[in-house]
Amino acid sequence: MKKKQNPPWEDLDPCVLSKIFSCLSPQDQLFGPPYVCRSWLSATLDTLFHNSELDLRLIDSLEDKIQRSRFTHLLRIAINCCDRNWVSIHLPNKHTFGYFATVYIAEKTPTISSVFWSTDASSSHVHVYMSMFYWRKIKVFHARLNPNQWFNVLTQLADLCNNLVEIGVHGTITEKEALCIIQGFTRLKVLDMSESNLSSEVLGMLLDGRLENLREVNILHCLVLDDEGKNMLERDYSNYCYFKAWRREILERASNLKSLKKFMHCLEKCSQQCG
Repeated sequence: MKKKQNPPWEDLDPCVLSKIFSCLSPQDQLFGPPYVCRSWLSATLDTLFHNSELDLRLIDSLEDKIQRSRFTHLLRIAINCCDRNWVSIHLPNKHTFGYFATVYIAEKTPTISSVFWSTDASSSHVHVYMSMFYWRKIKVFHARLNPNQWFNVLTQLADLCNNLVEIGVHGTITEKEALCIIQGFTRLKVLDMSESNLSSEVLGMLLDGRLENLREVNILHCLVLDDEGKNMLERDYSNYCYFKAWRREILERASNLKSLKKFMHCLEKCSQQCG
């Protein structure tokens, strides 16, 4: 009898390979399987960069420059594969890709419809600004930007991204940004301002009924400032009568919005995270 020959390594089922590689540490994924053969490289790319979601936050956990260089090398291979149609992208929280690298990623991923961008590394808003020329089809945009960056980014989004229905504005929101949201995104359905800094007047503007299609608003764990710059949601806020009247007005405005289905807030009781 002839002995049954085992199939060669490169002929193993790609889905099985991808599940096996997902059990490895990120460092092992970067330095081992991609360099065995083409099928293992393809399975590694499927593990690191999922078919529908391009999550680049893994680079934040890589300890040294060599690991980050390997990651960007594999990313370059992945985004040049014509059979990958990502619909969402998560940019890193700490690591900042250079200007040209960021724009190159945007240019190669025109099918993206959801962008999640956090710039704890204080990257220039120009990265975001220029990427929008390639991400014109996006419907969802969430970002945490510096106070001097938001207005330019919102203006660019309003000019280029006509399909936008969900915005996550995380950071400091002034009247200028609020007015830009009201005038530039008339089709907006979801507005997420959680963990942001805003004044009581800004919140009142956004709930005054001009955003007629608004279905969901999130102001959880926000720092809401009064006219004197004091946080109205602190447990020891001095002018409690003023806070009660303002809270009643905000809740009434939210309840009067016919399109609004969900209003997430900490106005009734200060949460532990707010405290």
